[in-house]
Amino acid sequence: MKKAVKSKKPSSRLPIEEFEYIEDFGRIIREARERMGLTQEDLSRQLNEKVTIIRKIEAGEFNPPIELARKIEKLLKIKIIVPVEEEFEDISKYIEKGEAVKGVSLGFFIKKMEEKDVKKQ
Repeated sequence: MKKAVKSKKPSSRLPIEEFEYIEDFGRIIREARERMGLTQEDLSRQLNEKVTIIRKIEAGEFNPPIELARKIEKLLKIKIIVPVEEEFEDISKYIEKGEAVKGVSLGFFIKKMEEKDVKKQ
């Protein structure tokens, strides 16, 4: 199961980016580390992190902060975080039978999406 993480870019004007950790990211990190001939201690020194953090990450017990995840990716030449894919809603349920798609305005669709978001809260 992927876990979503929010990361704010440095400028407050930019939108928040969401990332997910790929499935089994801990195993992928361990395998990449071992392929490079590094111990957990070696990796922790190169990342300037405690070895206990590396152990927990590899065991899947701890999700590293985005900055650390990116350092791990760069050092081990792997990919463990990916942007969250937005889910698009099927608008056909808002279209009455026999009504053409052009009958659904953007405003109508946005209103329905906002109503859906309010219900979730």
